[in-house]
Amino acid sequence: MNKKPKVLLIGSTVNPVHLKSYYNLMREMCSEILIIGSHQVDFAPCETVSFSLKSPIGILETVKKIRKIAADFQPDIIHVHQANSIGFLVSLANRNKYKQVLTTWGDDVLIFPNKNIFFKALTYTSLKYSDEITADAQIMADSIYSFFGTKKKVVIANFGIEWDENLIRLPKEKIIYSNRLHDSLYNIDLIIKGSAEFLKNHPDWKLVVAANGPLTEDLKIVAKESIPNNQVEFVGFVGPADNQNWYLRASMYVSIPDTDGTSISLLEAMGYGCIPVVSDLPANKEWIENGENGIVVSTRSELNQSLEEALQLNPDFVKSKNEEIILKKATKEANRTIFNQIYQRLLS
Repeated sequence: MNKKPKVLLIGSTVNPVHLKSYYNLMREMCSEILIIGSHQVDFAPCETVSFSLKSPIGILETVKKIRKIAADFQPDIIHVHQANSIGFLVSLANRNKYKQVLTTWGDDVLIFPNKNIFFKALTYTSLKYSDEITADAQIMADSIYSFFGTKKKVVIANFGIEWDENLIRLPKEKIIYSNRLHDSLYNIDLIIKGSAEFLKNHPDWKLVVAANGPLTEDLKIVAKESIPNNQVEFVGFVGPADNQNWYLRASMYVSIPDTDGTSISLLEAMGYGCIPVVSDLPANKEWIENGENGIVVSTRSELNQSLEEALQLNPDFVKSKNEEIILKKATKEANRTIFNQIYQRLLS
């Protein structure tokens, strides 16, 4: 019989959406979860520390505080998210006293180790002191093997998406849906500019831009200059129910960041029957075969052509193919099982 572990869950809580997603995924599998984050959260018991590395004294204080929290809580497992300053400080504090799981998120293993020797040290230390390592895409696992060697196996797992077989499917509308953050990484300006010609040629279609961020007002100006008002709509930050509703209504989903791991929003779009149009990244191509179950954009400047190609795909075939993929690899239940197997291995 599986034992439910006490887990000390550690990660960034500046924007806790990903950590909250993981907490919700695993809370029923654990006897107790205590979070250590950079900011307080309202969904779980939480202690706060600084993950800044600017001051040697600050580093020592954070290490001591993490050790004190762990000593008081007595976890079976410490699960740290991201091989950056967070993984580094936790590894210094823990030093293999408690079993440690590291979940990498993307940039921490794809970009940071190549920046300079400082970032390389953060990543290396995070990996060295972890008993189990997870990544949400094979490209991330390969990057870890290339950097750290194959001394430790990397388990592929993501946080999964909700799946309801009885969900009422809405009739698809002529909507292109974008819901990534309004940050330079996600190229929302290129989505707006790149879809302008498509929308001009298809006046009955519409671009819906969800989410927000530091570039929101600039993006609205770009849209006003590029697209007729009746063919673009900014709907702001949307909660889970509204986000799901847009997926269900949209015929296409567009996401063209410069770099990414496995995107939960892509998995959701696949699960809710959108035709995905995504940037040419290794992680995306682990899910999307160009011209088969979506379109891979070879260059950002060709987005208009990619949307035209998406229009030519058979939406019923794409929906069926993507549902098959999601059920096999991307539901919360499937990934909950993977993470629980990791915990049980460490407990035994």
